[in-house]
Amino acid sequence: MAEAIAVVDASLVIKSLLPNPETALCQAALERLQHYQLLAPALWIYEITSTLSKAVHFEQITESEGREALHQALALGVQVVLPDETQSDLAFSWTLHLKRASAYDNFYLVTAEALNAEFWTADRRLLRALEGQKLTWVHSVGELV
Repeated sequence: MAEAIAVVDASLVIKSLLPNPETALCQAALERLQHYQLLAPALWIYEITSTLSKAVHFEQITESEGREALHQALALGVQVVLPDETQSDLAFSWTLHLKRASAYDNFYLVTAEALNAEFWTADRRLLRALEGQKLTWVHSVGELV
């Protein structure tokens, strides 16, 4: 039997590592996905690194805590998927369809859609943009409440 796969976005991983009201829910989501092969578009690693760097810069966490969080994120074994022309075109289409200014989040959708995978997020703005789309493969950590 093929291993189940899931695309996880940076918000889910970051919120599982940094103190916030959704930390426990995000950790529960990752626990639920522990037997899945986790994937993400290449921008995931940039978002993780950038967010942790910002948290250190703005003194929300120490440099040591930031490095530890980065190592924990990378230890999840998320397989990075490089975008190609088709994915870029589809992300562009999703962005226009959802009437959003930025395509970043849509690369997660395109990756999950192309791989017929579940997509897990803690990004409330993205979830609001997706309301009414009836995408059964999109999951929010809020489902675990």
